[in-house]
Amino acid sequence: NLCLDGKEEALMKKKKIQLLVLVILCLLCVGAYVLVKNMDFAQEETLSAQQVTVTDFASGDVTALSVTGDHILNFVKEEEKWVNADDREMTLDQNQISSLVNNIAGLATESVVEEPENLSEYGLDNPVRTIKAEMKNGSSVIIYVGNQNDLTGDYYIRLEGDDHLYGISSYVVTAFDKDPEEFIEETTEETAEVMPEETAEESLTEEPSEGAD
Repeated sequence: NLCLDGKEEALMKKKKIQLLVLVILCLLCVGAYVLVKNMDFAQEETLSAQQVTVTDFASGDVTALSVTGDHILNFVKEEEKWVNADDREMTLDQNQISSLVNNIAGLATESVVEEPENLSEYGLDNPVRTIKAEMKNGSSVIIYVGNQNDLTGDYYIRLEGDDHLYGISSYVVTAFDKDPEEFIEETTEETAEVMPEETAEESLTEEPSEGAD
């Protein structure tokens, strides 16, 4: 009996070791899969010394800019001034919106996926965000935003009518991570409300200069 117990204990110990090895192998396989998946973009992309043009329109040609998906924005340019099409009474910071337009105008990159096999691998089968720029001539450029590459930090995008995918710097995408209220211009009245209080505090701390000697 003692012999059998010893054999059973040794067998159980062996099975535990085998199970542990299998678990470790599974974890290694999962890790390798995630790494390879994240590297798909780098393996499939075409890298060149020269940048590839993604968008070729000029910022001055844009008359409307809208965003749908995880954020909703709807700006139109009227008499050389940007307004919120959903709330025309809102006073907007013109520089902020111009900056958004500049980010996507004349966009270029060195990272191109010429023949993507599966859009879902890049998050572009169901884009998290769609950016649309409308031009003076009536044409429009539609940009679909997908996942962020964990290794490079770039975002995958695709243009309407273009089969290629592009890797673009994250700031181009994250600049649109705002709600309409965040584009409201800070008025001079709001700044003036704070000034009298600060002036009063400064006057209390100042000592009279007369008779100081």
